[in-house]
Amino acid sequence: MMLHRLRLFVVLVCVTVLAGFYFAHVFLRPEAPSMPAVAFYLHSLVPWIIGACLGWWFELFFIPGRWGAPIRRLRLLPAILVQALALSGVVVLARLLDRLILHGELDLHMFADPMLYRALGFVFLVIAVLHVISEVVRIIGGRILINFILGRYHCPVREERVFMFLDLAGSTALTERLGDVGVQTLITRFFFDITGPIVEFGGEIHRYVGDQVVVTWPMRNGAVVLQAIRCYFAIVEEVRKRAADYEKRFGVAPAFWVGLHGGPVVVSECGDVKQEIVFFGDTVNTTARIEQHCKVIDCPFLISGDLLARVDLPADLRAEGKGFVRLRGREAQTELFTVLPREAA
Repeated sequence: MMLHRLRLFVVLVCVTVLAGFYFAHVFLRPEAPSMPAVAFYLHSLVPWIIGACLGWWFELFFIPGRWGAPIRRLRLLPAILVQALALSGVVVLARLLDRLILHGELDLHMFADPMLYRALGFVFLVIAVLHVISEVVRIIGGRILINFILGRYHCPVREERVFMFLDLAGSTALTERLGDVGVQTLITRFFFDITGPIVEFGGEIHRYVGDQVVVTWPMRNGAVVLQAIRCYFAIVEEVRKRAADYEKRFGVAPAFWVGLHGGPVVVSECGDVKQEIVFFGDTVNTTARIEQHCKVIDCPFLISGDLLARVDLPADLRAEGKGFVRLRGREAQTELFTVLPREAA
């Protein structure tokens, strides 16, 4: 998924620079007709290139990363203000670097140029709009929002999908220990922290149900199954790295159960005043039962044999059989496995 982000970064930088070229050609070139074309476009595009690289790096890598977590936790208006100030700083820095690269000096007279402040005002406006859009995407989900707009699931559609049901362990005991507000604060923090690994490995957060999160992937090939398995281990590692912070704040680091399964589902929009995309079918129910069986045999991660058969595990992972079980609501028995790092053998 880092490769996906890099591709998106390159595309957005190129689009931004092309927009800068159009702006310079249409609005600035008529004011400097005697200036050689190469020198003019070089002078005009350098700040766009610098600003695009810095700005999109900030948006695509800094904000979604660990260092951007405090900004993501802010309320809407403070978050807009912080991001707008940061990107305004990018605009100023790009102008300063432009002067330094092309003229070998820092031109502080630009702070007296009204054009700079019009540009900064434009940045504030654009960031406010983009942040509102990004908040909608974060709440609804990018692919879900696109599917709503395109009407993909207006009528029921059959798809193959991988599902992960992740449930916080011991939530009843945690409630007795921390109280309702305390345990909800823990759950909110836990779901926030594991979002990064889920997104990095291509998962779509379908919904939160109490102390459970449902994640899904379109089943394109066996590589998707491996992504889902890697996602589980990335979540484990993320929680391990943050264990000391959890212990300090809540007195305990969260443990969790994970069930993984995949197969055919029917997808459709449901509702009127409040609409959402819903998945129907035995695949969803089976995944939920597999996650519940984790508690029965005290195994943190279980994957169905049917899903595991779709992927060849790499050398650093191994599968360990957990036998056949008749899950509630199913007549046929389901073979279950857990997946472990090879060094745990």
